[in-house]
Amino acid sequence: MHNKSFITGFVAGKAFTLIALTAGALCIKSQVINPIKEKKQMIDNGRKRAARKRIAP
Repeated sequence: MHNKSFITGFVAGKAFTLIALTAGALCIKSQVINPIKEKKQMIDNGRKRAARKRIAP
């Protein structure tokens, strides 16, 4: 009987740990990685515009 409680608790603990790690990773992605990508995209767009202005008469 005690073994079943241990296994249930162990599985539940692992599940909650995985959920917490996933939530943390998504939070970091949305607050750190996405702004870096957006900034890089803005810089690339600025370079493209500047290149078009140099070529245009």
